[in-house]
Amino acid sequence: MRNHLDISGHITLEGSKSILNRVLIITSYLRSPLKIINPSNCNDIETMADNLCKLGLKMDKTQDAWIIKPPKKLKRKGDLFINDSGTAYRFLTARTASIRRSKFIINISDQLKKRPIKPLTDILNQIGAAIQMKGDSLKIKGSLLTGGIIDVSADISSQFISSLLLIAPAYKNDLELFLEGEIVSRSYIDMTIKIMQDFGVIVDFDGSRIFIQAGQEYNDLDEYLIEPDFSSACYFWALGALSRSLISTNTIDKASLQPDYKFLTILEKIGAKIEIGKDKISVGRGKLKGINIDMKNMPDQVPTLAVLALFADSKTTITNISHLKYKESNRIEALVTELSGIGAKIFYNNRMLTINPLNRIPGNETLDTYNDHRLVMAFHILKIIFPQISITNASSVSKSYPNFLNDIKSIRSHRKKIVILSPENRGRIIHRKDLCAVAYAKYAKKDN
Repeated sequence: MRNHLDISGHITLEGSKSILNRVLIITSYLRSPLKIINPSNCNDIETMADNLCKLGLKMDKTQDAWIIKPPKKLKRKGDLFINDSGTAYRFLTARTASIRRSKFIINISDQLKKRPIKPLTDILNQIGAAIQMKGDSLKIKGSLLTGGIIDVSADISSQFISSLLLIAPAYKNDLELFLEGEIVSRSYIDMTIKIMQDFGVIVDFDGSRIFIQAGQEYNDLDEYLIEPDFSSACYFWALGALSRSLISTNTIDKASLQPDYKFLTILEKIGAKIEIGKDKISVGRGKLKGINIDMKNMPDQVPTLAVLALFADSKTTITNISHLKYKESNRIEALVTELSGIGAKIFYNNRMLTINPLNRIPGNETLDTYNDHRLVMAFHILKIIFPQISITNASSVSKSYPNFLNDIKSIRSHRKKIVILSPENRGRIIHRKDLCAVAYAKYAKKDN
């Protein structure tokens, strides 16, 4: 029996939260209002925006655009609360530390207590700030930061580096960073530098050394267009790679700043069919094959690729992902535990994640997502194929993609065909190429 998923649809994406978070920090240095086109309304962005308002910024928001109005002077005292956003945690720590004669307390959510911050606060203390962790809070005394020559560990989080770069106008002297260890998520550092250059601050990056000349200021712009969030698009592109019909998302007509845009290259490598038009990207099914791939620059899509690898014709190996243990969950451990629970043969040894093709239909299994939005979205690819699977903490997608569950339903509603196994065949092992879009008979009435 050969059965294939056959769903279709088009998803219109909000703006990239990675880009928008960086732009929002930059607006705190501007002198004139900035219009931001195609913003995001996810929880991470709301966290950043709400806390910047506590620093004195004003924001007029509509669905399609925000007007950000910087104050003449930022406030120098206040209590901030960071709700689950590692990006806001790192970026706002650096930003408040760079405000002269300021005193701030940054309180954090329970989830953020597990996210590393000390490498960043150690550097900020080294160059003039005074930051202490007191219980669950950071107590920050801001100062004129000296800049200078600094060694930075680059193998834990690129956000430490981006945090130091974004506050470039705050340094008394030139800033010269020497990156130590294997650089993870280097493409996000490239993104930060490109956005800074859009606003007129020049950064030199030669691979292991970053240099910023002192005295630079961000230029005022009238408006800034935020790209569609291609990190969110990846889940629908992955579904397209499993579907007989095309699934599409909106796109841009220039090179993307986002690392996850290159997930299309990975999909092409494993056998998916990609069509890139002027206003949309469409993905359809091909013969999927296992691959060996380094994902250090695209860590957020490791869960997506791991799920997709279950439907390839040979094993997939993913390397350079040890920093995934520092995300919203330990994503390596979570993937091994949860996918093993539905019958997958998946292992993490010698810094390598190995995923073998799935060779049986899961039962009424529950996948724990550890309140991690990326796991929720990746596991929903499985749920589309195997509706009997349950997923915990689905609401956590609001962190980065509030409309994800509605968009998934819109794709599911386009299902043209579903192949049903009779009750006597439930749970039997079938050939791996028959796994796509196999469902239990009890779903027949709902779909017919």
